[in-house]
Amino acid sequence: MKALDLIFENSCLICNESSNNLLVCNKCENDFTEREKNHTKHFEEITVFSWGLYDGKLRDGILNLKAGKKKLATYFTNRLTKFWNNISQQIKNNDYLIIPVPSHKKRIEERGYCQSSLIAKGFARNIGKEFSAQVVIRNKETKYMNSLNNINERAANIKNAFTLINSIKKEKCILIIDDILTSGSTMCELARTIHRNYSEISLLGLTIASGDRYD
Repeated sequence: MKALDLIFENSCLICNESSNNLLVCNKCENDFTEREKNHTKHFEEITVFSWGLYDGKLRDGILNLKAGKKKLATYFTNRLTKFWNNISQQIKNNDYLIIPVPSHKKRIEERGYCQSSLIAKGFARNIGKEFSAQVVIRNKETKYMNSLNNINERAANIKNAFTLINSIKKEKCILIIDDILTSGSTMCELARTIHRNYSEISLLGLTIASGDRYD
């Protein structure tokens, strides 16, 4: 391994400073705002739990994950697992299938992976639950949500973006994993897609972070 490689191996994946072989340094972790109380958002279609506030270094970390720092998926998976273990007693149906919010194939080709799928798969493995990335696909190439100014534009952007491609066991609860919750447009559209075919299935969402303006 070259000296330059060693430097990056020992660097924080968020700030690039020395991290003593940790994926994320203590300084960045201390900047995270964990949602101790306001971690649940109730929509008509789905209830979503979020571990942190989409701000500061946590925001930087999620953006870095999207920008190619794939190892951050492992870090966020473990943090999300710890958060879920603390709140999962709230969940009545313990028989759930874990699925990611799918990315469009063009986005996956550009990035090399779907970050939500990486997190969902690792999370399912951590808690010993079933995982599938073959339930729903994103058939419509959408604009980046952060480029849109309001909830109506976001809802229109994501409308009819998903297609159900495989059957689901009706007794299952579906837990949908994504990186960020902002307006909730993506989660709600995916929930509507599933409920058109399985109206009786219980749906939950879980994200790394959510924005404060939608609390």
